[in-house]
This record gives sequence, structure tokens and C-alpha cells, in this order.
Amino acid sequence: MPRPFTPPSEPGFRFSEGKLRIFQDDAVIVITGWPELTAVRKGTDSPWWRPFQPEFRLVKPYRPARKKRASTTASAPSDTDDQLGFSFFEELPKAPEKPKPLPLPQQRKRAFDQFRFTLPKEVARAVEPFSGDQWTLLQMMRHDPASIDLTLQNPALAYLLAKKLNGDGELIASLRCGTLRQREILGCLDFPESNGAVNLFRKIDPASIHGDNWNPLLTLLRHSSDEIRQRLGHLNAINTGVVEILLNSAASEAAGQRLLQEVADDHRERHRARMVHLVTNTLAMQDVIQSRRPVKKFPDCARLEAVHREVSEAYRQRMQRVQEVRRFSLKNFERPPIPGIPGEIEPITSPEALVDEGETQGNCVASYAHKVERGDTFIYRVLKPQRATLSIVRQASSGLWRVGELEAKFNTPSNEETERQVAAWLQRYQIEA
Repeated sequence: MPRPFTPPSEPGFRFSEGKLRIFQDDAVIVITGWPELTAVRKGTDSPWWRPFQPEFRLVKPYRPARKKRASTTASAPSDTDDQLGFSFFEELPKAPEKPKPLPLPQQRKRAFDQFRFTLPKEVARAVEPFSGDQWTLLQMMRHDPASIDLTLQNPALAYLLAKKLNGDGELIASLRCGTLRQREILGCLDFPESNGAVNLFRKIDPASIHGDNWNPLLTLLRHSSDEIRQRLGHLNAINTGVVEILLNSAASEAAGQRLLQEVADDHRERHRARMVHLVTNTLAMQDVIQSRRPVKKFPDCARLEAVHREVSEAYRQRMQRVQEVRRFSLKNFERPPIPGIPGEIEPITSPEALVDEGETQGNCVASYAHKVERGDTFIYRVLKPQRATLSIVRQASSGLWRVGELEAKFNTPSNEETERQVAAWLQRYQIEA
């Protein structure tokens, strides 16, 4: 019989003997590097080692740590130096100091970098653009080396194929899909075998697909109407912002073609969708305030932002009127999933504080109370380096928390320094590369 699970003395990340080891309060994870590529987990739910598929990111673009420059200023010799040179002062040898453990962020970076170095360079280069859920792709490339070229040439198509094959080594090796033409692979995925469909998949940014949205996206593209195919055909690229708008039926219907193109051209929409929240929040607030002439179609981003400002002010006034009669008694407000930093990033721990944040910042964050109640969203006020409102959301597939929205006053984009600081704060509590 296996021994009961004993929690590690402290969380940490290690890489040794070709294996990435992750120690958590409730589990230990061991991921063996290339070419074996196995992943097992043991935790409080079971004392047995069980195979599992990591949903979190394993490989990201490698950036070597910067080396500090040595000082080139030579100090002048002193009388003490001369005395030491003649052994006037003899020092007893010091006992070697025990090396201090690295901080968790440095442990994580070193361990995941070492895991990356077990992979062939072209394999690492093929999977690093994906923001997560890289495991099935790695399995496909391991059992079918020809699929490496497919992943480099058409990342989204390779990803969706890998998800369908689901890491089945024997099936991958027998089908040898990497040797097929891309049109033939589309046929395996129940798509029309056309050059137009191949080109459509090539437009999809690999950073925009992950474990939570790949199946809805596949369904959308497979059953899309002529109108949606034409809209996508006119775009130069399909990034995260475009994907999230298309997957939200209300946002897709409200977004004009010019707005969609502006989102596709916005580098900020590559890794995190923003405009989709602006569209859906504006529509939702219009419903709450029962606008007499609601705007249901936004031709471009400028028009959307103008309407949002008008609606936000009306919504703020309404929320102010109902603040005294609307009270929540929700325990989730008192349980922020990630501790804040006093004076910099602080959790909002009451419905009243949520209303205050919405009024102070001129946004509709007070309407998120029901999301906090469900436990899949939490709100923080950002005080430094810029005043902003932050929402973090839990990913269903991996259980990790991600930035949902990070907006300055009146839902204007936060600056790059604020984005970096929030990302660094959130990264401290993640287990992925």
C-alpha cells in the first residue's frame, strides 16, 4: 500500500535527472523531459502516482539572464592592505556558508528553462508561441517528427489536430499526419479540403488558442456562416481579441467589420482580449439602465468607446441610487485567491468596496458581484504605479488565475509599467513557465 501523501515542507521547483519537479501544498508533479515526455502527479486526493496532461505552459521564449558588469574601478592600496600582505593580521578561515535557496520566481525560471533545454530546438521553437496547453503538441511531435514542420508552418491547424489525437502515441505514429497535405488534415477535422480553409487557419495566432477555447473555436469555424467566413477572410490576422469577440455571440453581432480589423491590428489584443469586454459591458449596462435608444452595433473602436463613456456615467448614477438598498452577503469577497501587496495591489473584499471602486474609476465593476459570488472572478484595486482596476479570472482547464481586465479610469488602457508589475505579481503564484 502506498504511504499517505505528505505535503512538501515548502513549495518549490527543481530540475534534476531529466525531470521537472513541482512541489505544491496539495500535490507533487513530475514531468520527464524529451524524449520520454511523461507527466505524473500525486496529491492529497490520491497517494498513487497518476498520469495527467499538464494544461499550464511548459515552454516560453528563452531569455538568458543578464550578467552584472564587474566594476572596472581599481581601489588604491591602503596601509591595511600592506599590513595584510605581511601577515600582520591573520584571519581564521571562515566556515563555508550554506547557500540560500533561490526565491520561487528564480527557481521556476531555472527549472522550466532546463526542461526546455531537453527539447530539440525546433520543437521548442514550434511550441513556444502557444500561451498554454502545449502538452498534446509535444506528444504529437515526439511520436510523429514530421509534424514539427506542420506546427511551424500552420500552428493553429497543428494544435487542433494534436487535441483531436489527444496524445495517443500509437495512433499518432500510425496515422503519420505530419506527412499529409494540410488540405487532407482539414478533411480529418471535418473541414472543407480547400486552400481558402488552409489560409484561414494560418491567420490564427497560436497565442489565441488554449485549452478553454479550442473546442468552441473549432465548432465555430466548422459551422460558421458565409458572413463570418467573409469577415475573417478580410482580416490580416486572427488574434486573441478577434477570437474572443467571435466566440461571444452578442459581441460578434455588435462588432462592425472595421472594429474587428482594428482589434486584429492592435498588438495589445494579441495575448489578452480587451475590446470584447468593452462591447459586452456596454451592452449589459444598457440593459440595466434600460436605455431608450440602446446602441446595438459599433462600427469602430472610437464609436464603442464614446458610447461606453456615456453609458458608464448613466450606470454609475443608477448604482449610486441603489447602493443603499442593495447589499450582498457573500463569503467569496472575504477570500481573495491571491494575496495583495498593501499600497500597490489590494483585494476588494466587500460589495460596498466594489461599488466604490466602480464610482471612483468610472467603470461597471460593481456589476461583477455575481461573478465574485461564483468564485471564478476576483477584483483588485491597483494603486501603483498607476491607478487601475484589475479583475483576475480562473481558467477552467488549468485552474490558474489570469488577468481578465486591467483598465485605468473610465476603462482606458493601463500603461505598460502597470501591465508589467501586475503580470510579475500574478506570476509569483503560478506554477507554469
